[in-house]
Amino acid sequence: MNPLRRGFSGGGVIQRTLPVPLQQGAEPVLPTAQGGDEYWMQKALEQAMSAVGRSHPNPTVGCVIVKEGRLLASGATEVHGGRHAERVAIQSVADRSQLRGATLYVTLEPCSHTGRQPPCAELVASCGFARCVVAVGDPNPLVAGNGLRRLRETGLEIQTGVLAQEAIAWHLPFLFWQLAGRTLIAAKWAQTLDGQLAYDDGRSQWISGEESRAYTHWLRQKYDAILVGAGTVLADQPALTVRSCVEPHHRQPVRLLFDPAARILSCPEGVWQGLLERTFSPATPTVLMVHPSALEAARQEPRVVQRLERVEHLLPLLEGSSPAATLRAALADPALSAHAGRPIHSVMVEGGPRLLSTLAEASVFDVAHIFTAPTLGGGTRYRLQFPAPYGTGVRLNPMAHARLGEDLLVEYLYPSTQKLLEKLGAGRALSEPVKTPEAA
Repeated sequence: MNPLRRGFSGGGVIQRTLPVPLQQGAEPVLPTAQGGDEYWMQKALEQAMSAVGRSHPNPTVGCVIVKEGRLLASGATEVHGGRHAERVAIQSVADRSQLRGATLYVTLEPCSHTGRQPPCAELVASCGFARCVVAVGDPNPLVAGNGLRRLRETGLEIQTGVLAQEAIAWHLPFLFWQLAGRTLIAAKWAQTLDGQLAYDDGRSQWISGEESRAYTHWLRQKYDAILVGAGTVLADQPALTVRSCVEPHHRQPVRLLFDPAARILSCPEGVWQGLLERTFSPATPTVLMVHPSALEAARQEPRVVQRLERVEHLLPLLEGSSPAATLRAALADPALSAHAGRPIHSVMVEGGPRLLSTLAEASVFDVAHIFTAPTLGGGTRYRLQFPAPYGTGVRLNPMAHARLGEDLLVEYLYPSTQKLLEKLGAGRALSEPVKTPEAA
């Protein structure tokens, strides 16, 4: 996967993730020729962004229909079980004759199978479009090129690969789940120029600026769950909710508290009350993940027994394994989705340096979102630290970089993720251009 174009990120068009007063502080998209395929595919991607998090576990797809250089209709995938983006856009046109000769732009290949909705490819094929422009194909075995194949059979002109890299980044949690068959794990942290994740004196709550924090909240909508360790929970009593990014806020992420030693349940009373108010608030499910042996030992305290009555979701962790193996097993446990009330296909880790270091050392992460503030902290305590002898460090692949206020955002793919995504380019009708029937 090549780096994204300026102004795009793993969260989409980066300016569009921020509230209007903050948008001037974000990297703008390089302008493209108005009326060209890239221009309209960007509009389709922005349609998808308007529904971020709404359609899970289905991908959040965007679609626009254009005729004679004019936007005719648009749509984004509805809540799970509802209409797909193409159907929303097409059905918004009262006079179907207007669709004849138009061009349909969509961020993901139209489906070709019947699920809770009829196949979109059949609907698109019946409308008399002149062209169908698709950013990237759907690797789902039920689709995997069949949607485009059906459209080609009708003589429809097909173009794929328009803003393909940007669409892959947008649809990454869905694509990763289809290709790898497991939960995508993203790392997120903010740091000073000299690599501190917090100041040694603990006086400043935030390293990064307002724009970076708003973008982080946008990512919380995109990912299914947010995971933090016990140290972060006890120090900050975080809410871990979506608040500062552009509205609407369609969903809140599931909160995962990774606490193998059951430290959270034994915290001082003042901290516990803060956790009840913020971290265990009813805004979204909070899953406490603990080792059974540690929980049993903690139960010896009467206050822990009382506090467990307030913990609605408790997930036992695998004993006798490394933290990395324990986390992977927990994310694969069907009980996690039951606690969450939805499938967990992606998780963003917003932990402190200890948890991040442990998981980074074990190469657990698939993606990283790293914010660097233009400050020097000068401290030594709160850094990513793990042994990596010279020549053995993992080299990450830059996916996107952008200015956010005074901060620099760089997003990376881990090598295994980069290799996995190469399968999209290897499959015809996925991210490489597809010949039209006339050229075949």
